[in-house]
Amino acid sequence: MRNAATNSDWNFANKLYLLEAEQQSLSYNHPQAMASYDASIASAEKSGFIHEQGLACEKAGFYYKKIGDGQKASDYFNKARQCYSEWGSSLKVDFIQKELNNFFMTSPS
Repeated sequence: MRNAATNSDWNFANKLYLLEAEQQSLSYNHPQAMASYDASIASAEKSGFIHEQGLACEKAGFYYKKIGDGQKASDYFNKARQCYSEWGSSLKVDFIQKELNNFFMTSPS
């Protein structure tokens, strides 16, 4: 993947950053995970891959939910929903909306 990203940055960088974010998340390397999610989102946006931007936002939302940062989770889920809506995927919009609804129903007030 790194070779592909080196040869075609606009097409593969966001994917590589997302893989790195997921690896860092599993390794509990929170600062690097956060930076890699943001890099994936920015790279996908720059390349015009709205669906992959949505995926990176969605994964970041789940990450922040996992570590207990409800505000950031909500922000990333909302951005994912927006990306999926622009992409035209009502199934993903509905999935994210359900996640947001469940999240707010189970969050302490």
